[in-house]
Amino acid sequence: MTSPQGFVSRAEIARLAEVKRPAVSNWERRHEDYPRPRLVGGEQLFEVEAVLEWLDQRRIASNALLPNERSGATFGQRFRRNLAGPAAQSPQAQPVSTKRPKTNDLWRTLDQLRGAYDILRYRDLVLSLIFMRAQDRNGWSSVLTGDRSDPASLMTSINNKLGTGDAPPPIAFQVDAKIPSELVEFADVAVDELGGAAAFRTLLDRFAMLEGKRGGEFYTPPSIVRVLVEALAAEAPGTIYDPCCGSGEILLTAALQTPGLAVHGDGLNAEALTLARMNLALHGIDSRLGRQSIDVLSRPGNGDSSYSYIVANPPFGLRGWSREDPALERSWLYGPPPRGNADFAWLQFVLERLAPGGRAAVVMPAGAAFRGGRERVIRQAMVADGCIESVIALPPMLFYNTAIGATIWVLRRSSNPQRELLLVDATGLGRLSQRAQRELSEQDHEVIRAVLTDWRAGVTPAHEALPTAVVTAADLKKNDYDLTPEKYALNEAAARTDDGRQGIETLLRELARLGERSARVDMVMDQMIGRAQILEPPVQELPPGWQEVRLADISELTAGPSARASDDGSVGVVRPRNLVGGRITGSFDRIDEGTAGKLETHRLAEGDILCTRTGVVGRHALVTSAHKGWMCGTGLIRIRPRQGIDPKYLSDYLNSPSVLDWLTRHSAGSVLPSINTRVLGTLPVVLPPAEAQGEIGRVLQALDDKITTHEQIARATAALRDSLYPLLTSGRVSPPE
Repeated sequence: MTSPQGFVSRAEIARLAEVKRPAVSNWERRHEDYPRPRLVGGEQLFEVEAVLEWLDQRRIASNALLPNERSGATFGQRFRRNLAGPAAQSPQAQPVSTKRPKTNDLWRTLDQLRGAYDILRYRDLVLSLIFMRAQDRNGWSSVLTGDRSDPASLMTSINNKLGTGDAPPPIAFQVDAKIPSELVEFADVAVDELGGAAAFRTLLDRFAMLEGKRGGEFYTPPSIVRVLVEALAAEAPGTIYDPCCGSGEILLTAALQTPGLAVHGDGLNAEALTLARMNLALHGIDSRLGRQSIDVLSRPGNGDSSYSYIVANPPFGLRGWSREDPALERSWLYGPPPRGNADFAWLQFVLERLAPGGRAAVVMPAGAAFRGGRERVIRQAMVADGCIESVIALPPMLFYNTAIGATIWVLRRSSNPQRELLLVDATGLGRLSQRAQRELSEQDHEVIRAVLTDWRAGVTPAHEALPTAVVTAADLKKNDYDLTPEKYALNEAAARTDDGRQGIETLLRELARLGERSARVDMVMDQMIGRAQILEPPVQELPPGWQEVRLADISELTAGPSARASDDGSVGVVRPRNLVGGRITGSFDRIDEGTAGKLETHRLAEGDILCTRTGVVGRHALVTSAHKGWMCGTGLIRIRPRQGIDPKYLSDYLNSPSVLDWLTRHSAGSVLPSINTRVLGTLPVVLPPAEAQGEIGRVLQALDDKITTHEQIARATAALRDSLYPLLTSGRVSPPE
C-alpha cells in the first residue's frame, strides 16, 4: 500500500530511518514533541516535512551507525537519503509491507472484502477480529495460521477468546461462507497501525454511518456524545449509568473525561451489549454491564440501584413498550405516559434511579418538548417539581443519514428545586461535513459548555452566538408548557428581527426576572451589612487572633507547564485567556490523557486559585467543580490554599486594590510584566481566624451578586433600548401620551 504524497506511515518511517518498527512507536510514546498523525483516507499518517524536522534533531547512537555514516549523523539525514535514493523510493511510490491492505482507505478495503455478508454480521465479525487481535496477540497467531476456510472453526476460536477472563461473552455468529484470509490480515494490520482501541472506534463509527437510521439503535454520533457528557459535568468519585448503552460510546467518553467514575450500564440486546463490552475493555475501562428488556419501563424503580449520574440516548418514539395502559401497570412520578410512545417513560425511569443531588442528560426527540395529551401533563408536573435544569435543542443532521432534530434534557434530583429553567437553542450551530452530515466544531462545544457553566454559577448566560432564554413556570404555563427552546431563546441579533415585538417581550420578561432577583440579593446584602459592626482598633494593629503571613506560608504555589494541545484530547487546559472577570470561561484547549498523566501534579482541584504570571499580572479566578481535574496551563500560577484557609477569602484578598498595587510594583519587565512563584510567595496576606474568613467571604459574595445582577439589568436594558429605537423612529411604536 502506498501513502498519499507528502505523508508517511509508521512503517514507512521505520523503513526510511532504517530502524525497527517498535522504535517508531517508542519515539511517539516517549517524546511529547513528536509529530502528531493525521487521519488521511482512513489511516493515521504523518507529514513528511514534520517527521524530517523532528528526526534532524535526533542523533544516531555510535553503535547504531551504518558503515557510510559519521559520528554525529542524525536520523533525519538517513531518512532524507533513503527518501531520494533509488534503492528505497519515495514513500508515495513504493509499497512498504506485503501485509498491508492494498488500498490506503481502510473502509474501502473492508467494503471490497465484504462479499455477500449481511452488514450487521459483517460488523460483528470485523469488530470481533479487531478485539481479539488487540486483546490476545498469542492467541491471534493461532488464528493467522489456522484453517480460515472453515468458518465454524474460526468462529469457535474467536468466541473462545471473547468468552474467557474479563472478555465479553460470545456473539452468536451465523457465518456460512468462507472468511477471506485478507480480512484476518486486515485486522492484524489495522490494530498494528492504529492500535486496538482506535481501530475499533474508527470502524464502529463507519459501520454506524453505513447503517444510517438502523445504526442509531446501537451508536450515538460523537458530536451528540460530547454535548451529553459535557452537559452532565460528572465529577469523581461517583457512579454513572446508561440504561440503554448501545455500543458504550457515551459511557466511554464520560469515563475518559472523568477518571474515577464507576461505570454501569444495560444493553437492550445481546449484540449491542457485546460491542459495548469490547469497546470499554479495549480502552481499559472497568465496567459493570448487563442486559435488560424494554419491559423494565413498566416496572417501578423503588428499591433499584441509584446513581450519581445517568446518561442515555434511548430509542425514540418506541411503540408497544407496555402490555396494557401504563396508568394501570404502576404508579408514575409525574403521570402515566401514552402506550404508543415511550419517551416520557424513559425520562421518568431515569429520574427514579437518580440519586439525590444527581444529574442526568437524556437525548429526546424534538417533539417531546411540545406534544400534547399525557405528555403535556407530565411536562407540567416536571416543571412544577423543578427537576428540569435545561433543555438544549440540537441542530438537525447530527444523526447519521437522517435530518431528525433532537433535544437534550438535563435533569436534577435536588432538595432545592429549579425555580427557573434554561432553554438553549443550538439549532444554528455546526457545519456540514463532506459526507453530508452535520458536525459540531470545537467552538460550538465551547459555547454550549460556557452557557451551562454560567447558568450553574448563577449567571444569566449572554452569548451572542448561542440564543438562550431563562423561563419560569409562569412563562411556560402561558405557552401550554411548550419547552421548545426556539420558541423563547433569542440572541441580541434575533431580538432586532421581524417587527421586534417578540424580542421586546422576551427582554421585558428578562428584566422582570432580574428585578425579582435584584430584590432578593438586596435583602440578603442588607441583612449582612446590617449586622456588621465597625470597630476602631489601635492604628496599624490587627484585631486579636488576626495575623499577617506570607502567601507561601498558607498555600502551595505551582507554575503551569507547557503542553501541546490535541485536537482529540479529553482533558481541558486553562490558559490566561480563560480568566475573565474572576471566572474561568471561553474557548479551551485540550490535551490527551497520556500527556495529562505525565503532568498529574498540575491538575486542578476545586478551591484552587489560578493567577496570571505574565502580561496583566494578578488577574485570577477561583476553580469550581466545573473545572476540577483540568490542567493548569502555561502562563498561570496555581495557588492551592492549605487546610484551614478559605479559598473564597483568599481569592477576594488577591482582588483587593492594595494587593494589585503590590503585584504591579513587584513584577519584572516593563514591556511585558511577569512574576514568578518565588516572588508571589512573599506577598503579605492579612489572615483572620477561619470563622471570620467565611463571614468576610459571604459579605463580599453578596456584594458580587448585586454587582452581577445590576450588570445583567444594564445589558438587558441596553438591548431593550436598541430594539425599541428603530420602532420608535419609524413610527411603528407610538410613545405613551
